[in-house]
Amino acid sequence: MHQFESPLKPELAEIIRVKEETPFLKTFTVRFLDKKKQKQFSFIPGKFVMASVFGFGEMPISISSSPYQKDSLQLTVNAVGNISRQMHLLGKGSVVGLRGPFGRGYPIQKFRKKNIIFFSGGCGMASMRSAVYAVNAKKELFGKLFLFHGCKSPQELLFAEDIAKWEKEQNFNVFVSVDKPTPDWKGNSGFVTDLIDKVDFPVENTFVLMCGPQAMMNIAIEKFRKHGFKPEQIFASLERLMHCGIGKCGHCNIGKEYVCVHGPVFSGSELEKMHLREG
Repeated sequence: MHQFESPLKPELAEIIRVKEETPFLKTFTVRFLDKKKQKQFSFIPGKFVMASVFGFGEMPISISSSPYQKDSLQLTVNAVGNISRQMHLLGKGSVVGLRGPFGRGYPIQKFRKKNIIFFSGGCGMASMRSAVYAVNAKKELFGKLFLFHGCKSPQELLFAEDIAKWEKEQNFNVFVSVDKPTPDWKGNSGFVTDLIDKVDFPVENTFVLMCGPQAMMNIAIEKFRKHGFKPEQIFASLERLMHCGIGKCGHCNIGKEYVCVHGPVFSGSELEKMHLREG
């Protein structure tokens, strides 16, 4: 549910910091110009905002920061289209427009006292990072934590500093795999979905949170199901071209479901009814 007076009116926000994560991904830390609106803003990990680059258009962007970070929020943007490439040209002090947050996120409250497997691929780590931050901030309320992440090469590893920090924490098992390792890469190589059959993790009282390319998620869901996970133990975030954010334009519908309203996070039970097979 959007939080401001109109779901279609962008609220002005200033870019206060830009960090280059990879050659194609940048994280923009932004703050609403209206201090009252910044204080009011809250979200559940997995939700998204519509970000406007004035003069070029707007695009859906997952929030990659912690929901407990109240003085600003972070948007990690992949330069793959005209609007996102224009946003990559913006720097500190530039102003963008934000609508939202929209959609349905991960039901974090449901996972209390449960084990959690975070499973992401590529820039899907942007949405997953917010969920990891939310759980890790109150990890005494949860069970064992596992993070699986895959990317094409070590140079494209998103949030490498965060991952290195999580690797050192107790009760947090981190597994990263790259498709094309370099000579100095010391981690796993190959598809991240291959690690599902190699890592010992609990099935009972465990939930899987997933975000990444559809083809990767299809394989991962199939593998987790073979390991004994029930559909209701799996939650996946779908990526679709969302324009309005409120279920009116129809650009993101899959059958009767509108990803911008009913998702982007769906349970495995819901996904089974949607018959998703891509890639």
